[in-house]
This record gives sequence, C-alpha cells and structure tokens, in this order.
Amino acid sequence: MDYLKWNNSIAAHFFKNEMARRSVHLYVTEKLIRHIAQESGTNFSDFIAAIKTGPPGVTRQGLCVKALQSRDNWQQRELDYPPYIAYLALFVLAAGIKGTFAAHSYYPGLRTLLGEEPTTGQYPSFNRMSELWEDLEKWSDQDISGKWGIFKSHSIGKRKHIGLPIAQTLLTEKERRALPAIFAAADLDPISYPAEGAIALLLAKHGRGQLRKRTVDLLKETSDSDELRQALLEWIIDELRDWNGTAEDSGKEQIYGLLRLCCKLDTIAKRATLSLRCSTKHEFPEDDLLLFLDGNCQPFSCYEDSGGWSSPLICESDGKPLVASEFDWLKGLQVRSADSKWCFKQPASPIRVFVDGDTEGLPGFVEVRQLPTQKPFYLAAHEQCLELLTIWGELSCQGFEKLQIIDGLPSGWHLFKAQAACSDELIKQEYPILAFPTNVRLELVGGIRLERGNKFFKFAPPKLFLQGGSESIKVYCNNQLLDSRNSAGNYELPADTPAKTKLLIEARSGEDIIRRSSLLLVENYSLPSQSNAQQFDRFGHRLTHADNESAGVAGALVQNVVGFPPFDFNTCLPIQGKQRILFVGKQAGQIVTLPGESLPTDWEPVWAISKGRHRGQVMFCGTNLSDSEPAICKCSNRKKMREWKEILWYDRKIISPPDRQELRVLWKKFQKEAERV
Repeated sequence: MDYLKWNNSIAAHFFKNEMARRSVHLYVTEKLIRHIAQESGTNFSDFIAAIKTGPPGVTRQGLCVKALQSRDNWQQRELDYPPYIAYLALFVLAAGIKGTFAAHSYYPGLRTLLGEEPTTGQYPSFNRMSELWEDLEKWSDQDISGKWGIFKSHSIGKRKHIGLPIAQTLLTEKERRALPAIFAAADLDPISYPAEGAIALLLAKHGRGQLRKRTVDLLKETSDSDELRQALLEWIIDELRDWNGTAEDSGKEQIYGLLRLCCKLDTIAKRATLSLRCSTKHEFPEDDLLLFLDGNCQPFSCYEDSGGWSSPLICESDGKPLVASEFDWLKGLQVRSADSKWCFKQPASPIRVFVDGDTEGLPGFVEVRQLPTQKPFYLAAHEQCLELLTIWGELSCQGFEKLQIIDGLPSGWHLFKAQAACSDELIKQEYPILAFPTNVRLELVGGIRLERGNKFFKFAPPKLFLQGGSESIKVYCNNQLLDSRNSAGNYELPADTPAKTKLLIEARSGEDIIRRSSLLLVENYSLPSQSNAQQFDRFGHRLTHADNESAGVAGALVQNVVGFPPFDFNTCLPIQGKQRILFVGKQAGQIVTLPGESLPTDWEPVWAISKGRHRGQVMFCGTNLSDSEPAICKCSNRKKMREWKEILWYDRKIISPPDRQELRVLWKKFQKEAERV
C-alpha cells in the first residue's frame, strides 16, 4: 500500500459512524498495524516504508518535516481524512516499543521503528508535531462536528511533545472493551456518577483481572495532581458517559441502571416522602417494566417517564408507590426483571446527596452521586456519619443546617440542607461521595441533534454545562463571555445566535484554554434523497435490493405505494389484561366502548379513557382544544346518555385527570356538563 492507503486505513479504524460524538483515542499497536497489513496482503515493513516515503506531493526531507508539509492545504485536496494520521500513529506506536534502552526514553523507540540507531535526543522538528495533534482535534470537533468521533489533544507529563502520543496509550483496546462489565460490577451509571476519586477506587477494586497491573496501580494513587492518573480518569469517564448501560454476563446481554431516591419535603408537617425511580441511558421497553427484589417474589412495575427516568416504582399487589424508607439504605438495593435482562441497583452508602429535581424535569429533589459545586443541596445521612459531617458542614459549607423531619426517613437517618459547599478537604477521604470533581469538563446537554455530529436545530439548541470549574474559569462562545448567574455551571447560548454559524465554546482560565467544544445551529434542513436512504418494508425489514420502483419507508420518507394496516385506537393508551377503552365525544351520548363496539363514523372522539382494576386513565385525542369544548345537545339514545354521564361524572374520582393544565380545565368542563345531563 502507498502512504495514503495506510493513512486512510488507520484513520477509518478510529474515526467512523459508530463513534459519532464519542471520544476517539489513537491507541496504535504493532498488532493493529499487522492486522491492517494482513487485510491488504502486505506486512508491517510496508507500513514503515510508506511512512518514510510520505504522501504524494511531499518534497521536503526529514520525517517530521514531511508530516508538517502533508498538512498544508489538505482540505482543498478532497481527502476523506487528514493526511498526517499515519505519522501520528507511528508516534503512538513508538511509545509502546520496548528495547535495551531506558523504559522512560521515547526517541530510541521511534528510531528503532525506523531502522535507525536507538540514540537519545529529540527527533528533528518533533517539537512541532503538537500542531498536527491540535489540527486533528479541530478537524474532528469543529470541521466535521464530531460525526466520526471527537479527538482531544491532551499531553501528560512535563515533556509536552512526547506526552501527546503517550497520552494515547493509557488504556489498551482490551481494557477499553472490558470497561462496560467493570462499570456494571462497580454500580456505575453514565447519567449520575461520583467524583473521579471514587470512580478510581471502584475501578481498582472491580477491575482486577481485566485491567493491567499498571492501570490498577495508577488508579490506586491518591495524588490528584498526578497528570497520568488524571488523564487516565478523564479517558475512563469519557467511556462511562458514552456507555449505554449494556454489558455481557455469562454470554448474555444485560442492561444496567440505577435505583435513585426521589424526595418530596413538607417542612411544615416535618415529613419526607421518598420514592424510587429507575434511571438508565438505555431505551426503556415500550410496555411496563416488571421488576423483582432479589430474594423476594413481590413484583414492582414502572414505565418510562422522561430523560432516562422511569415513573416511581409501584407495588403490583395494591397499586401503591413503593415506600423507599422501608429499605436499608446502608446495604443498598437491587431489582431485576423476570428474565434478568434488566438490572437496577441502589449502591450502598451512609450518605445520600439530593439536588433540585428541576434539573431533571422531576418534582421535589432527586438523588445524585456527586456533591454539586456552588449549588444548594440536601444530604440524608446515617447517624454513624453525624460527627464528621456536622464539623464539615459548619466549617466548609454555607447555610448548613439540620432539618427537623419526624416522618418518612429510615430509622437512624437525618436530613440536612446547605446553600453551597466551599471545600471537600475535611471529608472527601472518609466519604468520597462528598468529593468535588478534579477534572474540568465542558459538555453539551439537551437540545435536538441533527444527524450524528454536533449539529442542532436552532429552535432547540443545547445548554452548556461546566463541571468541576472554579470561579476563575470563564466560558466563551465565539469570544463572547457567557453568563451563568441563573444556575452555577450551566450556560445558555446567546439568543441572537444566527443559524449556520460555527460556534466555538471555550472554557478559559485567564489566557489558557482549559476545555473546548463546538457546534453548529441549523435552521433549514433538506431531507436526503430517497435513493441515498436505507429503506424498510411495512414490517420494518431492511430492503437490500431497493430501486426507484420499490415500495419502502425511510424515516419520514415514503416511496411509491405502501399498504398500511388500519390504525388501531387500542394502542393510544397502555392496555393490560382485560382493560376497556372508551372513546367520548363532545356531545352527550357520544360514547363507544372497545373492543365491544366499532369506532364512530359520524363524530370525532375528544377523550380516550382506559378502565383498569384500580384507576382509570384519560388521554386527549381531539384535533385541537378550541373545537373540543362540550356541546349542549339532546340525545334520543337514553342508554348512551347514561354511559356518557357515568364515565364523566359518576366515575370521576377513579379516573386520573390529564397532566397538562389546559387539558385539566377542559376535562372539568366535561364533568360539569355531565353533571347536568
């Protein structure tokens, strides 16, 4: 293969569709190069020869000088990938070379690969290779908006230039593949996870046998100032955030998530009402999820709520919410589905941290696994922690006080609140859940993405979240300072941001750029042509030989004539067992019951009501609110009149009203009209 074929083969191994928005690390080994060579019928020596020759058009002499020249105006040459990636791969490969030279020496390994004498001393122009690493970051993050993954140029150690390739070798591919199973064993979750120190301890404990001794020893280090350890933890947290909660157990795929406490406080009655919800990054099943406590046949159920959260767990026996205070929080809790595919855990802990549920779109307060910085929080703590916790709260927190709660907490537990935590020094070693994050992270949260990369619709832009930042760190958007006065650490993009403008987000400390991200806002979007989209038939099966005459569906695109089955109104509401669905119109007597009757043809339903064993549920199914007001009209069918009044008036106390306020108002109008019938 010539140089560009090697370059593109290596680049395609790391930058690809399935890595969209995920962190990319160029972990290059001799095994990887030999694998690529074998697929093309060549060998490792061919890679080295291609590197020495360089890409077409390079005229200068010297390895690093050729690498720099390959970068010149490369995007005007219609190349798929930056043409210097093969050079960067060589530099990473050299970081893992072992020989008779000192283990900490870098340049002898590089020279050995190139067939030269393994002497020490910097390779000519190697000090400028940082320009290529930085250009790769810009290309992956800004130019292609992360659609094939995002590379971060990060150096470790005092020698910056060799620290760049060494930073790519902290985790092997084998270790990276093992991380999901380790995350599951350590009760970690991609939505809510503890600070870096706690993650390091958990991985060191549960990663034995799957992580190298070098990696475990590095995780056990206690110095937060160790650059190597910090870089390793940043890589691991990137992997954790990208994890969708699935891991293999005995050859079977399992889905993991957290059981998280949710709390509603009544300070006047001195009462705390605590429930449990499931949270996961994985998509919930369409039907209700039935879960069982380990060692207990009592079933609980929940369904998807929003934002990776389930509804509160409900006891199937009586339909009442599970009372979380009845369980031992010191030991934790675990529930599984009957087939063990789903598993949710509440990790054991003597301290539980809560923040305002508004951040998650939930009422009350929700449990998190990391102490927030510069924000109010609540703590539920067991009495064994009170002495140290009280000292820390008085010395290191603002507005720290104990709440008088007489009902709702487990025995031996107490509730505290604080306006903000100023330091974690007194308590982080004993209780890592109360440690501040040590790495600064700048993340895009929410918004509606377009395609795979960091492109968002202008009407639904993301918010920016700065984690682990101090007051000295400022966030800029295209050099415009952003304000976070409304909520510490959360930033909104400027309201007047025009569409099709590349936005460069930077977290700066003085003149130094600590973290960087980018995005593009899109206002008008053209659907791709049908010929370029993967098509499916009416049953969702992939069409492998579709042409212009084929009938198929690709998202919202429909080509040619596709026969669809008639819409089944039974699917509007979740139906279990022998539940009935009643469709109610705006005039008295307009009511049909499915499955016993046919759908109406001369009037349109306004409400769809399900009737179960305990309570009913109502859903608005009218075309719009203004045309759905109840209408006064006589009905000759007295039986239908009685049914209409019964469901709207006599059964009003056993049917849950709609969630939205405007629908509640309309529902009340129907009830009043039914009362008069």
